[in-house]
Amino acid sequence: MSFTHGGNIISQARELGLDVHDLIDMSSNLTPLGPVPGLAEVYMAGFREIGCLPDATSESLRQAFCQKFKCGMDEVIAGNGTTEFIYDLAAKVACARVVIVNPTYSDYRLGCEYNGKTYHGFSLTPPDFKLSLAALTETLQGGDLVFICNPNNPTGTMTPVQELYEFVTSRPDVHFVIDESYLPFTRESSLVGLPRRDNLFILCSSSKIYGIPGLRLGFMVSSAETLQPFLAKQKPWVVNRPAQLCGEFLLQHGDEYVREVVAFIDRIKDGFVQELSEIDGIEPVAGVTNFILCRLQLPHKVADLQAEMLKQRIMIRDCCSFDSLGDNYFRISLQNEQQNKTFLQALTQCLA
Repeated sequence: MSFTHGGNIISQARELGLDVHDLIDMSSNLTPLGPVPGLAEVYMAGFREIGCLPDATSESLRQAFCQKFKCGMDEVIAGNGTTEFIYDLAAKVACARVVIVNPTYSDYRLGCEYNGKTYHGFSLTPPDFKLSLAALTETLQGGDLVFICNPNNPTGTMTPVQELYEFVTSRPDVHFVIDESYLPFTRESSLVGLPRRDNLFILCSSSKIYGIPGLRLGFMVSSAETLQPFLAKQKPWVVNRPAQLCGEFLLQHGDEYVREVVAFIDRIKDGFVQELSEIDGIEPVAGVTNFILCRLQLPHKVADLQAEMLKQRIMIRDCCSFDSLGDNYFRISLQNEQQNKTFLQALTQCLA
């Protein structure tokens, strides 16, 4: 099975004989503001405890999550990143078929393939890639399991949370997995704040907004009845001790940082997208997140552009691995203002 993701900066730097800090990673869709203040100290405190087994069920971590989002302990499970849950859901939810709203995160499909599940793709339409819930419901069958990334990766488009919630409520015969990994980059509130639905699983990631994908920390929320089989059969110690302590710290003290990230995006993104659109050969998709999907016009080729940008020590995300998306798309993510400026200059030069 092949795994293709953005942000492969460690392997890319090794291949080039560089340090990771020598590269500008526009391919990863993490926070543009770097580490959360105080998190490194918490991590080191956790490192001093690696001689001890972590809390087997991450009880304190889940309590911190429940206190923040006002949910019950039997409604949330902590895991080794949200991708763990994606594979578990594909394996454990009884369904006639899986429906994936494409183009989107490839592990929804890979989770199905890994578990021998058939899947049906529902394709969003360019150039705006907006999700039509009316069109989606016409394709659904009772007993389906549906994966929706909201906001969506790589398009950056989003369905309003209340509208999506009402849609899920209207189809109790279908199970929905709503991946909110990128919702903290917007001003929308999480589905976790609304009453539980037995047919709804909500995935909440810590990786993107806090820039900690290496720690592997995520949460899954559903009704107590729906989540009970997952809690009952979860393996012990799936979250390591440093990740547990960092997660508690972020849940208790990370809100101001998140507000700063959203404010940063609000301040610079429109201007950045405008400059992108003025570069000959580039058509950006105006999404709501920290990353931007771009269509590269012919005769330019993404593979060639990726290679040329890498010569200037800049990584971009080739989107050919996203189902239903052509090979002329790439994704970039906002970084600090100087890196954004360097990227735009390099992109202009490469396409001249």
